[in-house]
Amino acid sequence: MSRKSKRSIVISVRLDETTLQAVDLLVNSGLAQSRSEAASQFVSIGVQSSEELLLKAKALEAQVRDLKNEMLDAVKSHNLDKVKQLLDIDEKLKDAKTEEGQTAILMSAYYRANEIRELLLQRGAELSLYEAAAVGNTSRIRELVSASPELVNSHSFDGYTPLGLAAHFGNEEAAAYLLDNGADPNLKGKDGKLDNTPLHAAIAANHLNLVKLLLRHGTDIDSQCEGEARRGFTPLHVAAHFNRTEIIGLLLKEGANPRIVNRDKLTPEEYARMKGNLEAARLIQAAVNPADGRDPI
Repeated sequence: MSRKSKRSIVISVRLDETTLQAVDLLVNSGLAQSRSEAASQFVSIGVQSSEELLLKAKALEAQVRDLKNEMLDAVKSHNLDKVKQLLDIDEKLKDAKTEEGQTAILMSAYYRANEIRELLLQRGAELSLYEAAAVGNTSRIRELVSASPELVNSHSFDGYTPLGLAAHFGNEEAAAYLLDNGADPNLKGKDGKLDNTPLHAAIAANHLNLVKLLLRHGTDIDSQCEGEARRGFTPLHVAAHFNRTEIIGLLLKEGANPRIVNRDKLTPEEYARMKGNLEAARLIQAAVNPADGRDPI
């Protein structure tokens, strides 16, 4: 084994009687100053004499890492047959995840790999609260929230709230459960790109019923995104961006302010016009100037 710079890490180990006697023998003979030093000496000797075993372990570790990467790549590319093949090789790959923490099941939701998502669920993929929210597994959400109620207003490793995930992926039952159990409808994500509310997320994915649900639970209809991609966007800006005319009508009816500007000093109407979403622009202009019959374009 190649030598590396030495560093010390304290670990706790449970020793059987025979090993403890050997440790005490080194201490009592003066070959070690303490039990910790004696145990460390035995560990070093064991490592040095086990180079072949460690090399084998290193090769196996690399193989496992390669299989995990293959699994995640297969999920991204919607390669259902490859996923099945890999699961036949190692069932534990159902819980494969990146170094950052993104699991295969969460990736299947992000990449809309629905068949793979269902397969992973059938194979028993373990779900965190965020994954359960993303795939709409309300029973798992109930189990986790019952054990740790504070999780309803937490953030995933990539900055999303459980309610934000449920809203984005259109999981009405899951969202309703979270709201009924303390989820803050105005809690923004911390992903850095959007930093939006569940209402923004529901609008972006065109889930009208979820928009209605969030509005009934008191979400701020004029809350603004704080991330770099859409800084200053209100829900009405997001609806204008995606040309969600039905949602625009609902937001205006519920009192959304069409005069708020985004980072670029554009109102939702101006932004819709810039995007070429003419019907959206007309709808918003009608709310701003209801007596003005001119064409906004």
